[in-house]
Amino acid sequence: MREPFDALAESVATIGRRQLVLVDGRTFAISDEAGAMWAPTHGMVHDDLRHLSRFRLWLDEASLEILASSAPTPLSAVTVARFGAASGSAVHGVVTRRRWVASGLREDIEVQNTAAKPARLTLRVELGADFAHIFDVKAGLSAPLGPMTGGGPGDVWTITDPERGIEASSRIESTPPPDAVDVDAGTFTWHLSVPAHGEVVVCLTVEPVVNGDPAGLAFGCGVFPDDTVPVQRQARWLADVPSIVSTDPRLSVVVDQALADIAALRILDPEHPDRVVIAAGAPWFMTVFGRDSLLTSWMALPFDETLAVGVLHTLAELQGKVDDPASEEQPGKILHELRRHGGAGPFATRDRYYGTVDATPLFLMLAAEAWRWGALGPRDLERLAPAVDAALGWVFHSGDTDGDGFVDYRRRHASGLSNQGWKDSWDGVNFADGSLPQAPVALVEVQGYTYAALRGVADLVAPMALDLDADDLRDRAERLKVRFNERFWDPRGWYAMGLDGEGRRIDSLSTNPGHALWTGIADETLADQYLDHLLDTEMWTGWGLRTLAASMAAYDPLSYHNGSVWPHDTALCAAGAARYGRWDVVDAIVDGAFDAAIQFNGRPPELFSGISRAAAPMPVAYPASCSPQAWSSASILLLIRTMLDLAPSQDRTELRIGRSDLTQVPDLALERIAFAQHQLTVTVEDGVGKVFDS
Repeated sequence: MREPFDALAESVATIGRRQLVLVDGRTFAISDEAGAMWAPTHGMVHDDLRHLSRFRLWLDEASLEILASSAPTPLSAVTVARFGAASGSAVHGVVTRRRWVASGLREDIEVQNTAAKPARLTLRVELGADFAHIFDVKAGLSAPLGPMTGGGPGDVWTITDPERGIEASSRIESTPPPDAVDVDAGTFTWHLSVPAHGEVVVCLTVEPVVNGDPAGLAFGCGVFPDDTVPVQRQARWLADVPSIVSTDPRLSVVVDQALADIAALRILDPEHPDRVVIAAGAPWFMTVFGRDSLLTSWMALPFDETLAVGVLHTLAELQGKVDDPASEEQPGKILHELRRHGGAGPFATRDRYYGTVDATPLFLMLAAEAWRWGALGPRDLERLAPAVDAALGWVFHSGDTDGDGFVDYRRRHASGLSNQGWKDSWDGVNFADGSLPQAPVALVEVQGYTYAALRGVADLVAPMALDLDADDLRDRAERLKVRFNERFWDPRGWYAMGLDGEGRRIDSLSTNPGHALWTGIADETLADQYLDHLLDTEMWTGWGLRTLAASMAAYDPLSYHNGSVWPHDTALCAAGAARYGRWDVVDAIVDGAFDAAIQFNGRPPELFSGISRAAAPMPVAYPASCSPQAWSSASILLLIRTMLDLAPSQDRTELRIGRSDLTQVPDLALERIAFAQHQLTVTVEDGVGKVFDS
């Protein structure tokens, strides 16, 4: 039987590839390609509540034919439609909708008369809000629309939700004011006089109000969008982060898009104006996630070190303090997900959920990696030291529920996730025959994360002044490595996905071990045997790696975790191959992944189908996939880093290209790489790599 939270997580209504998804921080908007909001998953969501769930327009009785629809930036969209009036009238023209999203929504509706005579047209717009929680929106559930009030002086209308006791509302304004408003139906009407070959523009804004405080709409009517804070903030960030030019034309396209998407997914903390964190992805995960935010900022370290610093400090503040089975909180444990109360599952009565086994060792890994790259200053090290110490305590104690020496998970509350690794769907962890394991489960990648965490904290003992023995930590890591290679290796030639509660190997061939290779825990000869499988047709699609081999019983190319392709997962496997010098695997993965990203207009989605390139000439979309999605966008940055083997030297004094043979790498120049508070340029020309001051 499926558990409540698992079932909710998989009941997502379809978000097609032709939808418009705009995002800025904690605000996002979803509509159809024409800009209309009408489906259960459509709307504008701010801080986990849907402040606009209906947005439709009509122009007389005209039919609207979509000519073009585009989102040129993550926070803006334009749609163009042709209209022709009813009853054979000569009136015809074009409607252009320009939309911006940042702490609310603004839309300019331009009605252009292309005829040689003036026209009188009636524009009618329907607006409504149900204030549904993001989890209900994700599940395709709607609530009754809230009542609308207002008008009169100031021409401001408000939609509220008094029934559920949520102190939230939506403030609506327009320029020019409507000629009529039906508050019961939520419709606004304008009688437009449009000159021959001329146009009329109606501007509408919808601003969320929470607990009496307006969200701070960035794009008010009459404001030139390029002059607003979100646009300028994004422009400044993009001007400071690295840029790339290359003889491979794909690189600049995918890197530029990745950085633009990461810019839009950044969340600024008003209580800490100098701190930036990264949301997991649009539309459903516009919040801090332990695992996603940690991996994304790790991948992006050379491109923007501020993300790692912000994520580490934020997760340290949210670190578990008490033992609470309902939220899975434990002392030292790192958060899984931060949400507003509401919806279903663990967030029905609380805002924090800790049901993840990997975020805590990943937190320790990122702290060490950020220190190696010189991203953490003395003050950062001092402030993060207690959190590092507490997280290591969780790994040593609560992280091993059955005392077998491996970090594992066992759900502690019926509403929580039954699987608590990155494949957290109810059936995401399975045996080769398709059967499901019994808890506790020790995942293969989590042992790798733990190995790297132990070695990383050993490096931090001196700079953080930790009361720990660095040699003892390294010794623990080596003992874990020995046990890992003994217990997790399957004689068929690959590492198992994990161990179940009875100590049995969960023997599916999957991508999970690729993450473990990334950390260096695998024996070299065994790693080579596993990597040989990755480019076999049962794993490799030509676009990326299937999460589960096609020869396994649970394989389904259209499943969420059992045979689909996740770009971040593929990129981590490439990083694992690079660690063991398997550049044949790295080059194949990089080439296929860049091709796939180009097919998605430079933006790899959260996941896509595991259908092979031989069967379909394009990657096949997964219907409910998030896009943009933080670790998918950041996977592009990791692939650039991986194909060069770009890393700090052991003594942290210089940045090096570790790959000795660069003849398979295209010529490139990567400028403004962040290392040790300096900006460096990395070049490859005719197979020769160089790193020097920018």
